[in-house]
Amino acid sequence: MRKLIGALALAALLAGCGALKAQKAPPPDERAGRSLVIYYSHKDNTRKVAKGIAQKTGGDLFDIAGKKPLPSLLAYDIFFVGAPAVKGHIAVVMREFLAQTDFIDGTVIPFWTNQHDGEDLQEEFESLLRGARVIQGGAFCYLAGVKTKDINQMTAEWAENRLTEQGARKAAGERAEDVMKAFAAAYSRRFGSAVFRNGDWVMEMDGVSYYYAQGRFLREEDADNPENFRSQSIYRYSPERPDDASGDNRLYALTQHIIPRRRRPGYSSWGRPLSNPDAVRSAFYETIWQARTREEAYSRQQWVDFLESTVQVHQDIVEPLGRVERRIQELTKNDEEVQAWRKSIRNVSGWNWRNIAGSESRSFHAYGVAVDLQAAPQPGMETYWQWTAAKGIDWHSVPADKRLNPPIPVIRAFEEQGFAWGGKWYLYDTMHFEYRPEILMLGFQ
Repeated sequence: MRKLIGALALAALLAGCGALKAQKAPPPDERAGRSLVIYYSHKDNTRKVAKGIAQKTGGDLFDIAGKKPLPSLLAYDIFFVGAPAVKGHIAVVMREFLAQTDFIDGTVIPFWTNQHDGEDLQEEFESLLRGARVIQGGAFCYLAGVKTKDINQMTAEWAENRLTEQGARKAAGERAEDVMKAFAAAYSRRFGSAVFRNGDWVMEMDGVSYYYAQGRFLREEDADNPENFRSQSIYRYSPERPDDASGDNRLYALTQHIIPRRRRPGYSSWGRPLSNPDAVRSAFYETIWQARTREEAYSRQQWVDFLESTVQVHQDIVEPLGRVERRIQELTKNDEEVQAWRKSIRNVSGWNWRNIAGSESRSFHAYGVAVDLQAAPQPGMETYWQWTAAKGIDWHSVPADKRLNPPIPVIRAFEEQGFAWGGKWYLYDTMHFEYRPEILMLGFQ
């Protein structure tokens, strides 16, 4: 048993040192890009592993115990970072290095060397890494007298599996990783962690695996045929105030023919021919909110008092909506604009089992996770793009100061609790707020 054993577990954390296992993944036809192997050479075994990884990947070597300056990390795409385990933890020198280093959205693969079974430092590495995407690393356990050729062989196999996974991740796209991790964090009561598996990002909900599937969020049995489903509403939400009428003229032109008509069969709401006009809606959001039917959705609703009105909303947003109200109450004490806005509110509405007007997509009102705060109309001020278009007004040309917007502190109060404001949409709806914490996470990251 005088040999190096590299333990690898790609879909779960290592329990200790064991046999090398390869992930079922696409061929490594997409490589990781330029790599840098960063290590702490206090233990000679760590140096040997680092050199073996560099030899396989063609990467550069950097010893943090050496005297050379750290090269520019912008020149690299992937970082292998390794250190010896010292009493079950990362060596202090490596901890200090990681605390001062920002990997600038690169991909980090940790490795560590030890002499005892059961030492898993993956979680500790992840807690220290800054600005990095992290792939599951692995432990290299030593007994005495390991030969260099054995080290090279085992590190080559280990690194090959890492490059294969990184190639698959690149093929899936960083967008998929960002979105799935945002969902896992935003709805932690519903989802487990987002993991990379079978060439795509996956989350578990109610014991069922949901794959990113090109933005469709599908069960495993449907994930190979994403073209049969319509994509979900995932967009970048700007933390800034929306611009005025200066916008994308091409987008404006595409939207004109649907106003105020409904979407034509076989065409998207932007007027583009659909690649599969028979594609159906994924039940992903309906499943999150347990609102797949009107009856099921109704069973999740709760009546709450909100801004001098009684409104019906999903039971899971009662608490964040209450925090919004408390913040608005605080603002009202000293902010005259907020005071005037509150007095102008004529109607507050929540749950309403329906689709988005003019589309076949389910409204978030149908789940009870959206509220409309309709203020008293004011001459020359616009609230909702379809209402504006119905008046024969060029809705696209209406500047921000001619839209009936809530005060900015009110908008911020909603956003701080995970609500996206419809006034920031190109197809503006200034009275609308919907609970989309994943959108906020993606927009503010």
